[in-house]
Amino acid sequence: MSASRLGRRLAALARKLALPAAVLVLWSFATDFWKIHPIILPALDQVLEDFGTYGLNGVLAAQSAASLRRCLLGFVLGSAGGIGLGIVLGWYNTLHDYFDVAINFLRSIPKTALAPLFLVWFGFGDLPKVLLVGLASFFYTLITTIEGVSNVDALLIKSARSMGASSRQILTTVVLPAAMPAMHAGLRLAAATSLVVLVTAEMLSGNDGLGYLLEQARGGLNMSTMYMALIVLGVIGFSLDWCVRYCGRKLMPWRKGKTIST
Repeated sequence: MSASRLGRRLAALARKLALPAAVLVLWSFATDFWKIHPIILPALDQVLEDFGTYGLNGVLAAQSAASLRRCLLGFVLGSAGGIGLGIVLGWYNTLHDYFDVAINFLRSIPKTALAPLFLVWFGFGDLPKVLLVGLASFFYTLITTIEGVSNVDALLIKSARSMGASSRQILTTVVLPAAMPAMHAGLRLAAATSLVVLVTAEMLSGNDGLGYLLEQARGGLNMSTMYMALIVLGVIGFSLDWCVRYCGRKLMPWRKGKTIST
């Protein structure tokens, strides 16, 4: 790696870290000098102390692992089903007509509103939580995939047909690559939403996980532990989104994201 390229990467990293660093400085300043009530904003050093306590006794790692396991399982299964069905329905318009009303009705129901029903049906284990995450991921990826496949430029398809391409070749070499940005956007939305749905389910019925830890801290008005759990959730959500973006860059190398400045 050349020195100029390394310098650009370091400068970009500094720009990305500037705002989080400023927030931490402002947080410390607000609690130390403005004397904001700890119920609203606990001291930063107290939150860091909780990180040390829960990190050393293994509770933080265990709760994070439980939530991450459920989130990844539901996200992967739901997204795979959504993309698969979305490709079929986007490619076959007549078939899409049969499913359109049902899909739009079911996706309009908030997935968190299904939590009590799923708890009655499937109990208090991992299954209802994974299913809720899977449903949320399924509908996000399903809708974006349908839109991406069905709205490919007709000129691209006509050009491929004029060169003798079969329907299968058009689907795999023209339609799917053109629809991949829409699929990628759906995956990013699904990754973020899956964590929201999971935490809600864990707060309602969990006996472990970050949502459960957050609810236990709320019950005891332990604000520093609540902020610690929220920060960990933010890190997990950011990491999931980064992984999806990284895969997108590898699968779609032709998308460079040009701007005026470049």
